[in-house]
Formats: sequence, structure tokens, C-alpha cells
Amino acid sequence: MPLGALMLAASVSGWAQSTTPSPESGIATTTQVEGKSLTPVTVTGTRDRAAQTYQSGVTSVGKMPVAAKDIPQSLTVINDKLIHDQGKDSFKSALENVIGITFEAGEGGRVGDNIRLRGFSAAGDIYLDGMRDIAQYNRDLFNIDRVEVLRGSASMLFGRGSTGGIVSQVSKQPRLITEQEVNATIGTNGYQRYQGDFNFKLDDEAALRINAMATDGDGRGDNAGASTHRRGLALDYRFGIGTANEFAVSYYHLHYNDKPDWGFQWLEGKPAPSPTNKYWYGLDSDFQKDKADVLTLSHTHRWSDGSTLKTTARDGYYSRAMWATQSSFAAGTTGLNVNPNTVVNRRTNAKSGEEHHTFLQTDYLTTTNWFGRKNSLLAGAEYALEKAKRSTYPSLIRNKLATTAGNPDSAGISGDLTERLATQFQARTLGLYLQDTIDIAPYWKLVGGLRIDNFKGDYERTGNTAPNNTPLSRSDTLLSKRLGVMFQPNEEVSYYASYGTSFNTSGDLYQFDPTSANTDPESSRNMEIGAKWELYGGDLSFRTALARTEKFNERNTDIDTANNSYLLSGKRHTDALEFEIAGRITPQWDVFAGLGFMKAVIDQSGSNAAGQAEVGKNPGLSPSRQATLFTTYRIGDKWRVGGGFTAVSQNKPANSVTSLNRAPGYVKADALLEYRINEGNSVKFNIDNLFDKVYYNTLYRGFAAPGDERSVRLTLTSRF
Repeated sequence: MPLGALMLAASVSGWAQSTTPSPESGIATTTQVEGKSLTPVTVTGTRDRAAQTYQSGVTSVGKMPVAAKDIPQSLTVINDKLIHDQGKDSFKSALENVIGITFEAGEGGRVGDNIRLRGFSAAGDIYLDGMRDIAQYNRDLFNIDRVEVLRGSASMLFGRGSTGGIVSQVSKQPRLITEQEVNATIGTNGYQRYQGDFNFKLDDEAALRINAMATDGDGRGDNAGASTHRRGLALDYRFGIGTANEFAVSYYHLHYNDKPDWGFQWLEGKPAPSPTNKYWYGLDSDFQKDKADVLTLSHTHRWSDGSTLKTTARDGYYSRAMWATQSSFAAGTTGLNVNPNTVVNRRTNAKSGEEHHTFLQTDYLTTTNWFGRKNSLLAGAEYALEKAKRSTYPSLIRNKLATTAGNPDSAGISGDLTERLATQFQARTLGLYLQDTIDIAPYWKLVGGLRIDNFKGDYERTGNTAPNNTPLSRSDTLLSKRLGVMFQPNEEVSYYASYGTSFNTSGDLYQFDPTSANTDPESSRNMEIGAKWELYGGDLSFRTALARTEKFNERNTDIDTANNSYLLSGKRHTDALEFEIAGRITPQWDVFAGLGFMKAVIDQSGSNAAGQAEVGKNPGLSPSRQATLFTTYRIGDKWRVGGGFTAVSQNKPANSVTSLNRAPGYVKADALLEYRINEGNSVKFNIDNLFDKVYYNTLYRGFAAPGDERSVRLTLTSRF
């Protein structure tokens, strides 16, 4: 049996079109995915990553379990094997593998997860197990099985947002097998990470999985002032696994206590020169504290004909508080006169907030035959209640003591950390959607779907005087569409063309002003053609795509005075050409690689001189070229060697179109050496940024933050 088919079968769970337990439960079963029977697979003993590849396998990013080649859009999956081999520990670090993604430091301190996808913000397009996960906290991978990136407009599946695509995290799930894994990592810069994954089979239909994590480490710089200290715990209990009624209860907790690194202000259109890339200029009293507590309940009902109804409820509380330092040179400094005695000014960036999100989602899947044609139907509904509070520290000392470039004195000062509530936002969303995948002829499939959403937001600014404290609200009802056609002449090949729409409301960022509260949503569309191949008997996946993502009525600064609303007269697009390969070339050789080309252009902007100057320009965070590679080779039964690189061409921050600020392109190399001690134990040696390249991968209008310097980590993995 080809390894690719084995992995496909072993990946299906929960939603499989079968009333028997899924393969991952540890019971032999024949499963159907999109009508294709897969060979029975029995999972016993300890899971060995040596049998896995970097392939995506079955994906649920389209809200139904299908092979990746049956998704008529660009899809990248960063799975558990790739995450483990590279030693990734954060959401951001995993996404560095994905072409088309760039990183921005957000207004709320979201340095870790404020991402751009094909040049469009995806900060509000992050999902966890198919449900929106947009709270402001920096995410960890300790309970994540894989990260799936679906490119292109997808509001038909996910509602508001998704202009450039969505990023979905898939949690680890309990399985009907008792197995444990412990990873202990130590490294340079005081890095320590301890992670445990404990799965217990409780009876023939129930299992409990516990994941726990503790991570500590210092930041960049010779003074190593920035740091991270985070802890996580995930409890997942499933019962009735594989039966007609399956239930799941999960609790997730994560908290950070960090000293954030906000980089340094641009200087003459470039990242600040040395020695600023060697030091952290924050203060000992700086902090960033994030916390997430999430409870999720789900029920899956299966009928004997293979139909399923899955209903999930989630309630999450999130908080963050940040008091960080933004550093810059004194006025008059130029690149020619920077030296260790150059004056460095420091200013406080302080924010705080709380969020409470409640989601309820239900999806019904069934397969029917109408007029002699197979139809795979998805019908669903989603309700969301999102509450957000934003606070300030009004009495903090804003200007911190200056220092010099060569003396990053971090002696801290503290102001009054009493918070003052600044804004409150509450959003209610109701979405209904229907999608059908039809076998219209031999080798041909048609995918079509519609969704209607009603989004209502209420916003209040406290502590201000009239009219600035006047409550504002807005309600929008919108229709989203998805259409795709696939030609699959055999099991190994899929050619496709697709079209999808998306929308962004004025309240997406949890705020209104008197003008935006009267402004209709923005609209976007994605047009794409592509091909996907399964090679080497299904062991290696290769895809290519050519796409245009277009926002055709973007808000700008022009105001319709009659309606006191912003004009939706802006327009911009990104053209993308992508190539990606993932899987196993030989039984010893694994590879994951991507190559992408982007051309992002502002087509129309505001009517004033500043707006006209933007036309024809790159909107930012859209580098013209990106490439990524990670590959490993097994030598005998004991050794495995590997490595790769990440390459990005010249880039510039978003929302500063006419600015001359540019971060130079870079190539960063990584390396891996692993020794298998015995069946259950191995030791792994990772070197990130092998040649200690100075590069900048987090860009903002006011500053640029460098990527990680060279680090060395040793990991002991024990499975039992």
C-alpha cells in the first residue's frame, strides 16, 4: 500500500463518512472520503513520526473532510511532523514556512500573530478547529496538530474577512490508544521548553488527552533583556468515539509573561544600523501579559447512510496588558554618524484589553444522488457574540530615560499602572450557508455555495466628552458566493478554476468613528486556476496556482458629505503565482518547499494629492518573491540529517505606500541532525539562522523588528 494512501486513511477522524470508528481510534475500519474507499488501517503501539511525511493528508479547512486535491483553492498545511522536525514553538514561527505570508506589528501589540496574506490583513481570519479565533493573544503550538492556510476570498465558508485567505489551527484530539510523548529542549539564550502529550484510552469508546507546556527564553541582543515565559495546558475528553453519538469536551489555557521586543525606528528608509541589531533597548519594567481560557463542547451525530451533524459551542475569555518600549535615534541622526555614543530616545507603548467570545456553530453533511448525479451537501449555521474592552494607562510616564546606542541601560521606571476603560465593542453575527459538490460528468466536479451574514456592532467610547462619547452602531447583511470546477482525469491529478467573494465590515477591528459607522462593507473577490498532482504512488504532493485577489471597493479618506460616510472608491489587487511540494521522494528523503511570486498594486485611491500619489504603488508587506525549503534524509536506521532556508525579497511596511522605508531581502538557513536511540527515544539538534543573518521580518510604519539571531537547541524526545 503506498505511503500516501496510508497517511490519507490514517488522517480521517470525527467527520468520516462511516458509522464505524475512524482509523485514528486504533480500530481497523474502512472509511470513505468523497466516496473513495480506503484500505483498513489499524493503529497500534506508539506513534512513530518516521512513518509520517510532510503531506497534508485529509483536510477539514473546507468544513468537510476531503483530500487536499479536492479543495479548488491554494492550500498549505504545516503538519505535526514538520513542526517537530523544525523545532517550532509559536504560531508565527510555523507560518514562516508559508509563501504569501508576511508579518506586521499591530497597534495592540500583536507582534506574533498579526499576519498579512497575499498583502491583505489576516489578523481577523485566524481559526481554531473551524471556529473564529481572533482574540488578541500570541499563540503557541503545544496543542496544535497542524496549521492550514487557505488562500483567497472565503466568506462563503467563514463569514466576514478572509480577503487574502484564512489560517486555521487544528487541535490535537484524543484517540483510542494509550501513548505518551515528552519533549525536553534546552538551547542558547537561556531557552528551555518542556512539553508533554499524554493520551489515555479509557474504554472502547472514550479517551482523554492532556497536553502541557512550559517555555522560558531570553530575547536577542548581548544584553538579553527581552524574554518569554509562557505556560499552557489543554485537556480534551472524547467519548462515544466512532459511534452514532460522539461528544467532546475541551479546556485550553495559555498565559504569557514576556518582555516584548519592538525593534527600532526606521532611519533614512532602512532598518537602523548596528549596534541597534545587537541590543534590546527596553526597560526591566516592560511587560506583555497575555492570557487565554477557552472551553469547547461538541456533539457529532452520525446516521447509517453516512450523514453527520456536528454542533460545537465555544466560550473564551482573553486578556492582554502591555507596557513596551519604542526606541528611536535623537533628531538629526543620520546613518553616517551612528556610533555607540549616539543618543537613543525611548517612549512607552502601553495598551490593555479584555475579550469575551461566544460561538455556536452547526454543520450538516450528507451525500445524495439527484438526477443520477452524486451531490455532497454542506449546510450550516453560525452564531457569534464578541465583546471587547480596550483600556489605557493614562498616568504612565510616556517618555522614558534616554540612553546611548552602545549602552542599552535597562534600569526600569514604573508609572501608575491603573487602567482606565477607553472603549467597548459588542458584535453579534448570524450566518447561514449552503454548499454542494456535484459530480457533473465523469472526471468533472462542480462546487457552488452561498452564505448570508448579518453583522451588528455597537461601540462606545468612555471617558470622553460629547460628542466623542456618543454610542455608535451599525448593522450589515451580506451575501457571499463560492464557485469552483475541478477536472480529475485520474486519482493522481486535479485541475481547477475557482471564484469566491468576501467582505469586510467597518466594525472588523472592533471600533467605529462617526463616519465609518455610516460606511458600507468593503468587497473582495478571488479568481484562481491551478493544478494538484499526487506523485510517487501518492507519497509526494505538488501544486501550482495562478491567482488574482482583488479588493474592488476599498475605504479611503474621501467622505460622502451627504451621508457622512467614507467613499468606497479605492481598489487594489495582488497577482500571485505559487509552486509547492510536500511529501516523500524516497523512503529516506522528505521534502517541503514553496516558491511564490506576488505583484501587489493600488489601482485607485483617494482623490486628494496623497491618494493619487499611491496609485500604481505596492501597498506594503507584499514582497515580489518568497521561497522556503526544508528537507531531511535518513541514513540507516539511526541518523537523519536535514535543513533548509527561508528567502524573502525586499519588503516594506503596510499602510505607508509612499514611504521610502524598505527592509532588505534575506536568505536565512536552518539545519537539523537527529539520532534515533531506540524505538521510543531520539535526540534532535536544531540550528536556526545557521549563518547568523541579520534580517527583518516584522515590519511596521514606525519601526522594524529583526528576526531571531542564531540559536542552537537540543531536544530529547521520549515516546512510550
